[in-house]
Amino acid sequence: MDLLDIPAYFDPIDRIEGAISTFLNADWERAYQTSGVAGLLVELLACISSSNAPTIRVSRYSHWRGIDIERLLRRHGVKVWDRGIAGNDLYFCVKRRQVRWAEYLLLRAGVPVTSALAEPRNRMYTQGYAPGSEPPSHSKRKSKW
Repeated sequence: MDLLDIPAYFDPIDRIEGAISTFLNADWERAYQTSGVAGLLVELLACISSSNAPTIRVSRYSHWRGIDIERLLRRHGVKVWDRGIAGNDLYFCVKRRQVRWAEYLLLRAGVPVTSALAEPRNRMYTQGYAPGSEPPSHSKRKSKW
């Protein structure tokens, strides 16, 4: 650990932003549509426990910078919040319904993911692509019409 990392471990602004963003990025509408008020209560408990915001960890000792990872995910519709440093890893949260897609994008681009994968088959799915590749973004896809 570098002594310059110490302030990052005690950054209250990132912790507060992470907690607030977990509530803001919760899937309140889907929770209500599927289970009504009970669904909202379940989503509230998921926010409190952060179980609706999976954490992805990547090695901080690669050529990938945090901002590059965030831009990659943003290009493909994945929002990132609650960023930080933990030992040899960078970490961030994504929406529960986007975690498999985010992992796929990271692995396909060659980002060294160190956390346990929500979808272990993503490693197999990305083996046929050159490191650094990524699927076409929505804005780059051409309409058939």
